[in-house]
Amino acid sequence: MKSVIFLLVSVIAFGFIATRARAADHTENELKQRHEKREPEIDKLKKAGVIGETADGYLDWVKDKDKKSADVVDEENTDRKEVYEHIAKKTNTTTEKVAERAGKRNFDHASSGEYLKDKNGEWKKKES
Repeated sequence: MKSVIFLLVSVIAFGFIATRARAADHTENELKQRHEKREPEIDKLKKAGVIGETADGYLDWVKDKDKKSADVVDEENTDRKEVYEHIAKKTNTTTEKVAERAGKRNFDHASSGEYLKDKNGEWKKKES
């Protein structure tokens, strides 16, 4: 889960500037708080092999969609997309490019044994 924390910290540091309006700061803090609340469940699901990181910067189910984890995964992906959109606007690029860069970082920082879905849609278990 260190990869997700690293991603969010990097995204916040890179994508937001200190002089943003108070409303934007609230959004940044809210996104961070929501992620921190979901993080233990995301870690648990990753370790169990239920979900993994994708090359396009989002979470996905390794096999079938698990109804018990659907809310946490869907909410995390929605928040990630919002963060990616903010960064894309600030850096004059596309949301997809930002998401792909985040996906690469998540792959690089994934723990051994976690599942990663490549650009071809194939799942691989990360080796040490």
